[in-house]
Amino acid sequence: MLFTSYHNHTTWSDGAASIPEMMQAGKDAGLQEFGLSDHWVLPPSSGYDSESWSMLTDRLEQYVNECLHWKNRLDDEHFTIRIGLEVDYFEENWKENLQLLDPFPFDYLIGAVHYAGKFPIDHSAAPWQALTQAEIDAVWCEYWRKVCGLAASRKFDFLAHLDLPKKFGFLATDHSLAAWEQTLLTLQEYDLPLEINTAGWAKPCAEAYPSASVLTRANELGIPVLVNADAHQKNHIMRFYPQAEELLRQCGYQQVCTFAGRQRKMISV
Repeated sequence: MLFTSYHNHTTWSDGAASIPEMMQAGKDAGLQEFGLSDHWVLPPSSGYDSESWSMLTDRLEQYVNECLHWKNRLDDEHFTIRIGLEVDYFEENWKENLQLLDPFPFDYLIGAVHYAGKFPIDHSAAPWQALTQAEIDAVWCEYWRKVCGLAASRKFDFLAHLDLPKKFGFLATDHSLAAWEQTLLTLQEYDLPLEINTAGWAKPCAEAYPSASVLTRANELGIPVLVNADAHQKNHIMRFYPQAEELLRQCGYQQVCTFAGRQRKMISV
């Protein structure tokens, strides 16, 4: 059985419920560990629209303090709150960005790529509809390149939604496992876990991030995984978890990651 979910959002970024509402929902759902990881995005230049879906970076201390406040109220012998952050990786300024997070007691940092250059990968289908197939291919190539850079930084605890560009159904010409092999080998080299993100089942792509074929290869390479709902509202805390359990078994996984104080531990499922 799956008893953790670490990738979830509140009204501090693009979620629909408050910190205490989401934490209580995690407890009510029967999870043993529940984590919040609102978006924290600090682009290297102007021209991004991240302010519309991420927290104001100067409010980070307030966010962490509120998480700690409710953790102290809700933690008990059967339930533990973990505190995280979903951090966008920009190769131009990732070192400076992560230094700003050092003073805070995070249990994990999720590495994410939501932009290829300034192209918004998952905001809506409209930007994709304006692209030629060659341009779609270029977005995918840039995305994979940035994911590899994120892994090589060795500063994140796991990777968010590995094949996010498939969200709206705009696939690269060679949308096969062979096209992703180098990325998976990079995750293996730098020992970066990936998540089974169940939110993909509710998107136009209609499958988890990543797909079963990718997860099967990841298991062959010994890449650790965990399951997260990427919930943005209370009733999505464990959405598609039965399907995720079946996917884990199908792809050969017998363990998932847990995190505390930036330390990883494996548990059997």
